Amino acid sequence: MPEIIDAFERGAQYFGVVAIERNSVTKQFEFGVSLDGYRALRKVLQLRPFDSMPGTKQRYFFAGRYGKVSGPLEYETAIRVEQNRNGKLVDARMPKDLLSNLVWFSEIKDFSEASHLVER
Repeated sequence: MPEIIDAFERGAQYFGVVAIERNSVTKQFEFGVSLDGYRALRKVLQLRPFDSMPGTKQRYFFAGRYGKVSGPLEYETAIRVEQNRNGKLVDARMPKDLLSNLVWFSEIKDFSEASHLVER
């Protein structure tokens, strides 16, 4: 499952950052997103499904389940939120371009497929 790490703006363009693991090696990649995709990623990174104490880190993963819904954020997908040993699936809405990127990251077999992206 790709881990959603960050979403940021740089020079009037929007980017997401995901981490993927293949063969026990983890790498992080930046990829371009639309404004709606950026906003959707920011919302994902603000999900707090657990009672948490300040400073408790949560991790966010694209869980691979999705379906079409109506509205400007036309897809609903499952995001796995982990905090320590606890995990919970939470639904989030996002545009097609962001969903397509997350599906692609979940399906790549080798890091060379992402060689055109900025690696962090």
